Parts: sequence; C-alpha cells; structure tokens
Amino acid sequence: MREGWRTVAVAMVLVSASCAGNTTTPTGTITPSRTPSIVAPPSLQDTVRLTVHGVIDGRTVLLSDGSRIVIDGLAAPEPCWAAAAAVFAKSFLLDRPVLVERFPSDEEAALWLQDGTEYALLTVGQGVLRGDAPHDPAYGAAEDTAKRAGLGLWGPPCLGQATPPSGSATPAPTYGCTVTYRVAHRWQNGFHAEVTIANTGNTLVTDWSLRWTFARGERVTDTWNTKIEQSGATVKAGASATIPAGGTQWLRFNATQGPESPVPQSFTLNDRRCDVRSA
Repeated sequence: MREGWRTVAVAMVLVSASCAGNTTTPTGTITPSRTPSIVAPPSLQDTVRLTVHGVIDGRTVLLSDGSRIVIDGLAAPEPCWAAAAAVFAKSFLLDRPVLVERFPSDEEAALWLQDGTEYALLTVGQGVLRGDAPHDPAYGAAEDTAKRAGLGLWGPPCLGQATPPSGSATPAPTYGCTVTYRVAHRWQNGFHAEVTIANTGNTLVTDWSLRWTFARGERVTDTWNTKIEQSGATVKAGASATIPAGGTQWLRFNATQGPESPVPQSFTLNDRRCDVRSA
C-alpha cells in the first residue's frame, strides 16, 4: 500500500459528517455547502485506465483486462453490511472507467475514480467498509468521521458489529426527495430562481437529473453550477455528481418572466417524484 501522500486527503472525508444518519448505501463525495478537496494520485504514469466489468463484493472487482483485484486499503466485508457494501460498489464502479495501480506479486491494487477520488478512502469515510491501513492517518480520520455520524455499519442495525443483533435486518433502501423552489429576484422581464434538492431517502443519488414543467411560458436564459436543457415548457437540470442520503444539491438560473411565473408543481429526481416546497 502507498500511504504517505494520503495524509493530505483527510479533508475529503469530512464531507460525510454533514450527512449524519444511517444509510443503506452511505453518503457520497460532494455536498454543495462543503465541497472537499479531492486529491488525485501523485503520479498517473504508474496507473492503468480500465473499466470495471463486474463487482464480486464491496472490495473485489473484475476489470476490463480480465483481471480480478482486491481494492487496497479495505478490510473484508462483514456479514452485517456486506450486501450494502456491494450495492455501494456497483453504484460507483460498475461499467465505469477507473485508474488502477497494481502492486508487485499481489492481488491487491489501488483504485481511483475518474475524478481522482480514491475509492477505498471514500468507502471507509462513508461507513461502508472498515479500513485495512492501520498506519495511515487518512484512513483513521475517515473511519472516525463515519463512526461519529453513525454511517453505514456504524449505525443500526450493525452498530459497529460484524453481525447484526438477533432479529434485526439491514434496512431496505428507500428513495425520496424534496425540492425547495424560491424566486429570489424579479425584474420587468425576468426573474432569478434558486432551487434546492434534498435527498430524503437512505440511498445515494448518482448522476442526478431534475425535471419540471413551467406553466406560463418561462424560458431559462442563464444557469449556475449545472447544465439545464429546455424543450417547450419542460426543463431538465443535471450534473455528474452525487447527492448523499440526507444531503442536498442546489442550482440557480435566470429566466424570462411569464405571467405570474408560479412555482412549478411537479418535480422528479431521476424519474422519481419529489415533494415541492416554496420559499
């Protein structure tokens, strides 16, 4: 295992502290209010760009070159949270490009997501698996953060135990979202709107896409921090980012003023209907 450079990556795990709660697939890498400094590998010349073609368990994957690796830095999945760890791995890795650094004569390999996030450190910080790097302070900080927030295997029903208490079961995944829509400013021919998306389920939302329909002929003209497409009255906003369980994402846009420009009454997040609030 390569350990020294990871000590500067401690900041990235702190994002999970803002999403306290128990999750079936624990929290992701980005929240809008506290974006961590994601540290890329120190050099890419020793890595190979491959695609994950299969997930065996939370730390074991099959790669596009036909090899099987155990992801460095992760302890073996424990029965209480093994199924959720596999779901988490599939959400982040399956059919996605990754950077892999193999170690001589060893099945283990370090693995990074395409944006430079080290997968093992992310996984430990979300309470999905324990770390297997006792001398690396970054992993210690990640695990401490997950424990304090009660994430994943550190929350019910596992409470940090390898097997759940008798009669309990791993929580089933739930999905839910709330959209808060606020018109912050108006002028003669337009307005500025602020939209906050809250993930109220216990499952991570990846590559989020929010859809709604305007009722009075409004047209989006400018956007912030996300891509927005409009076809007729239908609007689609999205980003290649995650919304952790209990976390939020926001977007801002300007639009032409329609008659009254009421709050849209129907929003869907990744094709699931959201509750709507006006502010």
